[in-house]
Amino acid sequence: MAEEEHHEHEHKPRWELIEKLHDKIDDNIDVAYKEDKLSFMEVDFALLMIREKINQQKIELYNLYMKEEAESEEKKSPDNMYN
Repeated sequence: MAEEEHHEHEHKPRWELIEKLHDKIDDNIDVAYKEDKLSFMEVDFALLMIREKINQQKIELYNLYMKEEAESEEKKSPDNMYN
């Protein structure tokens, strides 16, 4: 049941949470422009760094998925298959 919820969940974006995160990021960008006097280029660098972090996390998740798939394939193979 938990696995079904996970699969269902990953196909339906939770827009209310996405909007909440967007609003927080947008507010922080506004503060950075006004109080910290950051330029658009400095903000863009920060967003690039965030994008890179997200990409690294995707790669880590993909590697975990591939490891699980390989382990499940090993369990499915008969013992004498590779002899």
